[in-house]
Amino acid sequence: MLLSFPAPGQERERMRDMFRGQPPPPGAVTVIGRALFDAGEAGFGNTITLLAGAEDRNVREELGLTDTEVNSIRLVRTQIMMSAPQYAAKFQNMTDESKQTVQEELVRDMGRITEGLNNALPQERKDNVNKLVFQSLGGVDSPLISLNSMEVLKLSDDQKTKLKDVFDEVHEERRAQGEKMLEIAEKVAAAGGPENLTQEQRDEFEKLGRELQSQSIETARKLAERLRQHLTPEQLELEKHLLATRPAFLPRLPRQMRENQENRNADNESGDRYSPGVDSWRPGMGAPGLVPLPPTGLFPRRN
Repeated sequence: MLLSFPAPGQERERMRDMFRGQPPPPGAVTVIGRALFDAGEAGFGNTITLLAGAEDRNVREELGLTDTEVNSIRLVRTQIMMSAPQYAAKFQNMTDESKQTVQEELVRDMGRITEGLNNALPQERKDNVNKLVFQSLGGVDSPLISLNSMEVLKLSDDQKTKLKDVFDEVHEERRAQGEKMLEIAEKVAAAGGPENLTQEQRDEFEKLGRELQSQSIETARKLAERLRQHLTPEQLELEKHLLATRPAFLPRLPRQMRENQENRNADNESGDRYSPGVDSWRPGMGAPGLVPLPPTGLFPRRN
């Protein structure tokens, strides 16, 4: 969930359209966010990349999509837009008791979309999508790295088992960070978007956002160290190559991530350990490397 388009402003407009110009109902942002990450662990980030690629020339060319494939993806986009009113009604009528059900329905529908697109594309195209998703995230250092997005490194079955254990051990920490980010996103949405915040609210959310971003990148740094222990030298070189050839049209990674990667390379020679600083954040932005879809601040979650 991964690329820099649509722009945050465009996504806020889509949310307003979905709810007829009104802020999303309480809880809708959180439910959508959790569903996006749950589905993302099963490859929905690849689906978002394909949906973007149907309209973005750079992505379309990078993935090598044919005209026929673009038309098929556009049809899926149309079907998704047609289902928006149905889900808007579910969010409007959602109760505390029904939130989990709505979330599960969203995850299921996202899974069906992902499966359909996967079945419609040749393996070469799917490989290109996996590569671009990994590059967009920023590699293993990303706070949104998952086992699914690491498969571009050609993991063995034994590696997948070991890496899953590592992800499981940090699950609760990442989940707690995501919950806090979603709390901010809910408050921003309730205000009608970042442009409607008071200066006091803006200052508060920016402070909280900087703290959360710093925490999430530090957690990701520690996680990456453990994940890389299970990768072969060839896989580590492949990661470096993928990041070195990251397409220019992708947004720059957050400063902390860039510094982590630069200092990790330096650590291989000097043994020095880098402690990340705090990069800028503003309301409406998501976790580093995340496609700015509503809501921001996604995180690993299990039902």
